[in-house]
Amino acid sequence: MTYKKYKKRILFVGMPDMALICLGKLASKGINIVGVVPPPKYEPTYQLLVDTAQGLGYDIIDYNNSLNDNGFLQRIKNLNADLGVVASFNKKLPKELLQLTQDGFINLHPSKLPDYRGGNPYSHVIINGEEKSAITLHYMDEGFDTGDIISQYTFNLYLNETMGTLFHRTNQMCAAMLAEALDYYETHPFPRRPQPMDGNYKKAYTLSLQKRNIYIDWSKSAEEIERFIRALNPFIGALTLYNGTTLRINSAYVIREYHTYPPGTICDTNNSLKVATGDGILEIESIQYGALFISTGKDFIERINPKKGEILYSG
Repeated sequence: MTYKKYKKRILFVGMPDMALICLGKLASKGINIVGVVPPPKYEPTYQLLVDTAQGLGYDIIDYNNSLNDNGFLQRIKNLNADLGVVASFNKKLPKELLQLTQDGFINLHPSKLPDYRGGNPYSHVIINGEEKSAITLHYMDEGFDTGDIISQYTFNLYLNETMGTLFHRTNQMCAAMLAEALDYYETHPFPRRPQPMDGNYKKAYTLSLQKRNIYIDWSKSAEEIERFIRALNPFIGALTLYNGTTLRINSAYVIREYHTYPPGTICDTNNSLKVATGDGILEIESIQYGALFISTGKDFIERINPKKGEILYSG
């Protein structure tokens, strides 16, 4: 059983990985979690969160298909929770659920709101060449990431930051921020600052194969493409096509060198795989050939024997 140091009754909603890290942190601090809502049962991470929460002695409040299900909502109401906490969730919480705790729901978001609202701030701050990012704790309303801000923490991005390193770092930061906030909440109401609703704020739109926006645009500069590759590594993957086969580029180096090749042209295969871009050259460090193998650029040359002058295409 988890030792409960605090009295405020907290409903926890989330999905791995952020939820696992936050749940462990809150348990170690003795936060009084009265129920855990996992992702839906068809999600691959459902059982992982359930097993972790039950191992900590928490009750699971799951649902079949809809967060509007009357039985589910009644179980939440019966908890008499003071506050709902969300640590990564891929379903929009309905108004009926948001009203079932005394002080509403709060959410952790890995960007400096109002910039980068949406499901994948990790990639977009890297794609856009940001030098800093942030995490935000905010109240939830019926919009996406639009509720009043409680607190924010800004930090520097690494020069070689990837989606994976940023995801891991912000999960740890969010857990620490949430634990500190719930300690404060035990005896104080949260401060809240409304977000501006109007303005040209940066977006964190979905990147996916279905949307066909994860293919490398070789007409862009080598610096832009290298950021794009890091921004999709390792969870999504930056893609290109070679002789009808999909290549996933995992990492690359920028070579600031003038050339006259069309963008996407393989311009060197002597011990390294180099590709011309709209401005500069990209040396491929790590590459995946279809579903067959992952290798260095040099190993790719030895196995596949690409020819200088062949073209890599966007999808």
